[in-house]
This record gives sequence, structure tokens and C-alpha cells, in this order.
Amino acid sequence: MIDSHFHLWTQDESTAEKRAERAEQIRGEMDALGVDRICLIGNVGTTIEECYESNRIVAKYVEEYPDLFYGWARVDPELGEEAVREFRRAVEEDGLLGLKHHFMPTTTSISDPAFFPLAEAAVDMDVPIIAHVMQRLDVDKENWDESEAHTEDVMALARRYPDLKLISAHIVAGGDAEYRIKNVEHQDNVILDISGSNCETDMIEMAAEYVGVDRLVHGTDTWLLPGVGKLDGIDLTPEEKVTIAYNMEDLLPDTVPNKYDEAELEERREQARIRFEERAQPREETIVTVNSCVGHWPFRSLDSSPDDLVSLMDRKGVDQSLVSSFESVLYRNCHEGNRELVESLRGYEDRLIPVATINPDYTAWRQDLDECVNDLGMCAVKLLPNYHDYDLDNSEAKALLDRCAELDVPVIITAVLEDQRGRHPRVLLRGYEDGGSRYFTEDHIDALIDLLMSCPETDVIVADLWSNVERVHRETCTKQKEGVRLKNAVRTGRTLFTIDDLFLYFTHQVAEIAATVGPDHLVVGPKLPLRIFDSYYNYVEHLPLSDAETDLVRSGNVRSLLE
Repeated sequence: MIDSHFHLWTQDESTAEKRAERAEQIRGEMDALGVDRICLIGNVGTTIEECYESNRIVAKYVEEYPDLFYGWARVDPELGEEAVREFRRAVEEDGLLGLKHHFMPTTTSISDPAFFPLAEAAVDMDVPIIAHVMQRLDVDKENWDESEAHTEDVMALARRYPDLKLISAHIVAGGDAEYRIKNVEHQDNVILDISGSNCETDMIEMAAEYVGVDRLVHGTDTWLLPGVGKLDGIDLTPEEKVTIAYNMEDLLPDTVPNKYDEAELEERREQARIRFEERAQPREETIVTVNSCVGHWPFRSLDSSPDDLVSLMDRKGVDQSLVSSFESVLYRNCHEGNRELVESLRGYEDRLIPVATINPDYTAWRQDLDECVNDLGMCAVKLLPNYHDYDLDNSEAKALLDRCAELDVPVIITAVLEDQRGRHPRVLLRGYEDGGSRYFTEDHIDALIDLLMSCPETDVIVADLWSNVERVHRETCTKQKEGVRLKNAVRTGRTLFTIDDLFLYFTHQVAEIAATVGPDHLVVGPKLPLRIFDSYYNYVEHLPLSDAETDLVRSGNVRSLLE
């Protein structure tokens, strides 16, 4: 497959040896994940000299590693004719494939007249432009730059230059993907790049339905593990996935010196088709996931009935899942959703394990909790503090965790269910007033650590930690020598983390988490059916562990909590 969208993000690229370090790191990732070529994106300067140097660095990667890389040129549109000349030089002399534009650090949108000469040069050279595009909410305008391109900017440029090949990047990076897809449906010169940090279900399938697979290109935006898993996991045929995987190759101009010849390209397409067929088979190992939901999610259409979830689990090879109620997220009294959940799961007891959603800030939560565990047979508790509007470290949350320890049921703590950039405009969660994303904020992490240490006996599963898992693990599970002091207050209850929400880019990061946090602290929790299972199970499949250790992550750790 060809990755259309990959940032170099390398501190020192000044020598061939330094570039080799990055190239060989990326080669290892490509070999592990089945990626053939990557289209590199370098930096952009504020002077023409800086732009030239950045483009030359990308060109050197392509020259030194023609089996790995293609390269995008970058220039600042504010540099006027100098920018156009440098763009042409990078394509015609260095063999770069086209132009990448991002509103940072430049201040020019693609619909700005200052950008038009670059679009005209791209049409003249018959090369594509890939533009950073988002679709943020109007109510969040104070938190984003007006020069950031939205779908309206894409349409304005594409209509002005109908012969321009314009890639609208990362349709699932946050924001309203459906809006973007439907707006460009009939604008044939707009191509959608499927990259992005969101791996939501149904979005790429929707894009294929509206614009066709011929107008989709694969990309990861450097999020290699989930990005490749996204293409593996979408509900399209292997042949359709192959088309998306290699459409980028068809956009390369003849000036690119290391394009595949037709015979080699056809061979790689066939290898990819076989790979996609194999990846579509259900996993044979035992898998138990946490953090799934059933019911009605009010913000978008989902196949989210118990029968739908079990069908998805069958296709992926998931044996059991801990399931809570979608209704309980937004019901004023979330306990009503618990009762409905138990009723809806009748007949699915061997596959779907009911989890009670409890709001410790709501009247009679103690009574609700006891009913859920003792009368309804629910096996775990979920906390959603940012939806139910309480601080994690408040006294009632601590009392709830203590009661769960007495009842011997684990607690799942989740920050958000969807990226806040794509939220409903009337729903703003506690702690995300600055346009935040989908993870616990630093303030949330401080409160979480306080809660965990205040309730050391409660078994807890924590989601949505991203880069904070090592800190939380260190401060709650690890004895530490601090000068002449010994910090040996650690939790006696189990402390588990969903590996899915760490959002790892590369396989070496999976190895680091496995080494520092350990397999006995990790579980699988991809928030089915909201997200693409394969994007996150990719993390588990690249754990550098023995089968027995990996089995702990797949199922053993969760099952040990429920025994």
C-alpha cells in the first residue's frame, strides 16, 4: 500500500547517517505493516532559502531510499513568485510528487488568492496538491485559526481550477467527516485522504458510497499502526481496499523517478489483495474487550444493538465484551439505562457482560449500585465523569470506588466516547472548554491519580490516557526511591489500562509500553461499535511478548477481574 500522508518529524536530518536512522526506523515499520511506499512531508520555511533546504532534505531521503519514499514539496504561499519557482524546481529537478499545504506555520488558506499561483503551477505540471483540511464546529471558532482550510475552501479552489488534482486530507481526523464527504460528492477533482487520528466506524464506507473508491487514497498522517489497521478493518471488499491502497500511485507525475512499473505494481496489488483477505478472517485467539456499548447513540447512526455487536464480534473473532448502555451516558438518571441494558442482553449472556453506569454525583447512587450488582447481576461499573459533570477526586467518587471494592466489582473509568472536535455543538464536556480532544486532560490525570491512591483496594480499568499511562502507572503501582525517602504506597487492587487509547504511532512504542507498564496491566478496549476494531487490535498484534503474556492482554487480565 502507498501511504500518501506521512510527516518526517525528525530532529536532525543534516547528514546521510542521521537520515539513515530515520529511514531504517520507518523501514522496520513498513515491513511489519505491509506498507510499500511512503509519501514524506517535510518542514516549511518562512524564507525561500529555508523552503529550499527543507525540500532538498525530502529529496535526499527519496534519492537515498528510492525503495521506501516519495516526497511532497512545501513552500510558503506568502513568498509569492519565489514560492512558485521553488515549487516548480522541487518537482522538475528533485522529482517530488506535488505540493503539501498546511495552515501552520503559514497563514494562508487554500482559498486565499495568494495560493492561486501555486494551484496554477500544479495544474501546469499535472501534479497533485494535498491540503490539511478540517471541519470544526462554528461554536469552537475562538479555538482555531481562520486560515485553516475547511470544506468550503476545498470547494472554492477545486471549482476555480477544475483540472487540479486536490487531495482533501484526513477526512477522519476529527470534525464532521460526513459533512466533508457529502459536500465534495460531485466535485470530481477532489480526492479524499482517509488518514487521521480518528478511527470511527462507517466513515470510510460512507466516503466509498458517495465518491467511490477511485477518489480515496490511503494515508496515515504518521499514525502508522492505527492507520494501517483502519484500512484492514473497514467493511469493504479486498479489491476495493486494494484500489484505495494504490490510488496514490496513479496520481504520481512522470517526473517521479522511482514510480513502480506496471508489472511490479500489479504484483504488489495482488499481494495486498491476499493480505486483505487474510486480515478479514476472524482472530482465532481468545479476545475479551472492555468499554463496548449497546443501545442508541444520539449523535450518529450506529449498528449498536446487542445483535449488531455480537455480529461484529463474530467477524473480528472477539469472544466476549464488557458492555454498558449508550442511553446511560446522557440519561439524566443513568440508572434507567442500566435496567434497560440488562433486559436487552437477555439471550446474549455468554457473549455480552453487562456493566453498570453509575453517577456518584446523583441522588441514590448507592441504592442504584447495589441493585445493579446484587439484583441485576452486573459484573462491573463504568464512570463517565466528563459526561456526568463531576470531579474524579470528589468525595462521592471515592465512596463509590470503596463500595465497589466491598462488592468485589471492577470500575472502568472513561474520559470520552468521541473526539470533541466532532461533538454535537450543544454538548461540551467538563474540562474540554478549549476545544480539547478525546483524552483525559492534565487536570483530569491529577484527579485520577488522587482517586486511585485514595481507593487502593478497588480493581480499576482506566481508558483514554494516551501519553499519560506511564505516569499513572508509576505513581499508583510502583514503589519509588526518592532521595532518602521510599515511596512505597502502591495500590493493592488491580490497575489496568486499555492499550487502545494510548494511540501508539509505531511498533517500537508498543514495545516500550509492554516493557514499562507490563502485560499484566493492559487490556483490549476499542469502544465498539464506535471505532474500527482492527485499528487498535493492531497494537496487541505487535506486542513483543510471549503467547502467554499476550494472552493476558487479550483476555486473561479481564477474566481474572470477573472470577
